[in-house]
Amino acid sequence: MHQNLTSASINSKRPSWFEQRRNHFIRQVVEDFFLVYSSFQQLYVMYLECRNPQQYDCSDLLSPETGKVREQIWNRLTQMLGTESEKGRLWRLKDLCHLAWPEQEREYAVHGSLIDWLLGSVFHEAMKLKENIYLLNTYGPAAVRMRKSLPPSSVQVARPSGPLPQLSKMVDVDSLIRRIAADVVNQMEQAGFLLGQANFILRMMMPDLAGNALVVRLLVEEEKLVRALWGEPVEDLLLDMFSGSAAQGFCAAGRSYLSGQWYGQALAMYERAFDCDRQCDEARAKIVHIKAMVQENPQLKNWGKGKREDAAIM
Repeated sequence: MHQNLTSASINSKRPSWFEQRRNHFIRQVVEDFFLVYSSFQQLYVMYLECRNPQQYDCSDLLSPETGKVREQIWNRLTQMLGTESEKGRLWRLKDLCHLAWPEQEREYAVHGSLIDWLLGSVFHEAMKLKENIYLLNTYGPAAVRMRKSLPPSSVQVARPSGPLPQLSKMVDVDSLIRRIAADVVNQMEQAGFLLGQANFILRMMMPDLAGNALVVRLLVEEEKLVRALWGEPVEDLLLDMFSGSAAQGFCAAGRSYLSGQWYGQALAMYERAFDCDRQCDEARAKIVHIKAMVQENPQLKNWGKGKREDAAIM
């Protein structure tokens, strides 16, 4: 009773329009995470092009030969982050997680709260990383050239405490730039670690999302990404989500498509369900029903293509 009252109090603090479309927004979190994770993997490959495994002092990040790659890294980070007026996907994902799992829900939505915290941390690491890449690209080459071009000073200016030291000894430009390069390495690795942890937590969360047919549909639609991120076919994932019955997972997706009049997609899901379990009565009945409808009206097989996703589908 107390928990129900607490949950009602929590929901009252969130906009009603969000609660009405919660399944849609949770689906959006999962889809955006897939895209952000894939984008970071591409970013990390670019970063590795700047690194020489035989060098541990980060000097490879400062070489002129890696300038173009550093520029590509900055462009990718800019695309992922965006600006306050035009937020990128990572920024929007961070904000959406805050809305989906607000602070007052942390006691009741542990997995969601962890994802919110981890992706918020990824966002802040990425912001710092972008700034340091900008410093390397903009000031690094000039600072190195300035250091190399400073001639030993032959002019000694007298003052009470003695002559002024040489400028090149006052400012260790090379050391400053190398510290920024070292920060880039640490921030890149930290962002990758945090994203990996978020990926693990999201996978653990999947059984809790079995009731969200929009998420189930997304997992089937993006089964190549599912395998790439979690190392398992979508059938195994559905086995875990639906208490050992992948057929029930495909049927859930089929019901969702069917209620939205996506007959071709619904038929494909029920056929996959039947392939998983020849004793699935729902799949057998729906296959016969949809095929009869399509035979009577062939246009129904492509019905719904091009329509926007119906976020109200249960």
